[in-house]
Amino acid sequence: MSPYESRDAAAGPVTADDAVRSRRAVLKGIAAGSFAASTSLLPARAEAAGAANWVAEADVLIVGSGVAGTAAALAATSRGASVIMLEKLPFKGGTTAKSGGVFWIPDNAWLKRQGVADTRIDALRYMVRLAHPQRYAANDPLLGISQAEFDLIAAFYDNGSKVLDTLVATTGLKLVPWTTWEGKAYPDYYSDLPENTVRRGRSLVPDVSGHPERVIWPNNGGAGESLLWALQQGFDKLPIQLLLDHAVLDVTRDASGVINGLMVDRGDAAPVAFKAKRAVVFASGGFTHHPELARSHLKGHIWGGCAAPGSTGDFVAIAQRAGAVLGNMSNAWWGQVPVEVALKTRSVPVDVWSTPGDSMIQVNRHGRRFVNEKIQYNERTQAHFTWDPVKGEYPNLLGFMLWDARTAKHYAGYDPIPAASAKLEQIIEGATLEQLAANIDARLAKIATHTGGLKLDKDFVKTLRGTIKRYNAAAKKGVDEDYSRGQATIEVAFQFMNAAKAPNPYPNITMHPIADAGPYYAVILGAGTLDTKGGPVINPNGQVLDTRSQPIPRLYAAGNCIASPAGAAYWAGGGTIGPAMTFGYLAGAAAAGEAVRT
Repeated sequence: MSPYESRDAAAGPVTADDAVRSRRAVLKGIAAGSFAASTSLLPARAEAAGAANWVAEADVLIVGSGVAGTAAALAATSRGASVIMLEKLPFKGGTTAKSGGVFWIPDNAWLKRQGVADTRIDALRYMVRLAHPQRYAANDPLLGISQAEFDLIAAFYDNGSKVLDTLVATTGLKLVPWTTWEGKAYPDYYSDLPENTVRRGRSLVPDVSGHPERVIWPNNGGAGESLLWALQQGFDKLPIQLLLDHAVLDVTRDASGVINGLMVDRGDAAPVAFKAKRAVVFASGGFTHHPELARSHLKGHIWGGCAAPGSTGDFVAIAQRAGAVLGNMSNAWWGQVPVEVALKTRSVPVDVWSTPGDSMIQVNRHGRRFVNEKIQYNERTQAHFTWDPVKGEYPNLLGFMLWDARTAKHYAGYDPIPAASAKLEQIIEGATLEQLAANIDARLAKIATHTGGLKLDKDFVKTLRGTIKRYNAAAKKGVDEDYSRGQATIEVAFQFMNAAKAPNPYPNITMHPIADAGPYYAVILGAGTLDTKGGPVINPNGQVLDTRSQPIPRLYAAGNCIASPAGAAYWAGGGTIGPAMTFGYLAGAAAAGEAVRT
């Protein structure tokens, strides 16, 4: 039986011991990077009879404690509702707490103060152009997409800045633009497209300059934990109860079949029931750390991701049992990850956000470059999914980031390059290219059971020498005719994001010739995610829709557990948190507006 399918009734009821063992196995499985084998004991559904004795109740129950859940809680309480937030991990914050804390909001207050007009139609054209590129039609009233898809993206534009203004006015949140090493506001990831009329300033970060203990990124003013800290400062004065180590197993229903609560595993002998007098809101993260869901739905193989360990797709099965329709399941917020790290811990600390260095390239098993190494992480990662129909292989399943002593020195500590004098197990070294290749092959042999026996091509070194020769000529000229490296505005902005500006006499600051002599270094990279962005489809109020596109009464959702309005797009830095915050707030407000059921 698939771990996310319904449990067959013939298998018998789930016992209290089953539930406790399952929960412990889930946490153990997450830590080990293997979740699929540990979920089969979760109960398939919670009948109304199971909710006869409520252990607690609130107007709105919220599942998850990241930015979407936090925004939902703030919206609900601002409308007089009481809230219980349920977080299955023993710490709060979810993937937001691991993030950079950047959020992307069109037509935001900072832009307005600069006198920049971020008009609705221009912003929508940019968003739709990237979310649904194969259907985009600039002059169509719906820009070439369906009414439902258009309404969701429009709802983000129409409400994002309003939600942010409200949060600024009612919490301790203060805002500054996310800034580059040049001291400029960050550009959007496709700022050079003609559809983008506001190329900088939509990405913001919390200003915690008055709280030095919260400043995690000195150049950018804060990170995900700082964002949540700012938003949650007033929680103790609001009717919000946040419960950690509470894993939601399913929704409960009343005698008429309407959702009225949640079944929760909090470590007791048996699951317990929490009552929602108005509605429930799921903000529980994606399915990055559920390998079987990832294999079944994503457009290519991933090795892991930097989503919080709790991103195991719980809401996919829960919503399906409630009658929801799924969408956008093949897409994710993509990011390259060090494969050997991910094989040990599927929830990696960070992804390779901006490939550091200038005397650096990425090659495949044949020794050929396969991607613009400086292009934004979401696009760079998808190069790993290329299929060669002639050779019958994924030639870029694994990529090998190679650099020399110059880049090792000037970009030390800019992940995945180690800090000066640090030794990381995943970094491979060689005094010559031949020795480096031999050491890579030895490392590949150790992980062969995970890669289909992948090894370097027999002509790898010969081809690699030709690749480096061509790259070095391009670096001296300053023009990468193969992959246009360094031509996009965002690539220049990323170049010194986490490193001091390195001296480079050549015309393209992202390119420098690779040294003729070693030492050389490499790390094995593969596809991963920040998190997935597929799940139940919602409407602009955050209501979860059934297979007839009708709202499922009293069921709401936001964040990475839903079919993201962004579709395939990653519009800019903060393109995850901005929509999560907006739709979380809209869902919380609508949930609080539901009539109390007795």
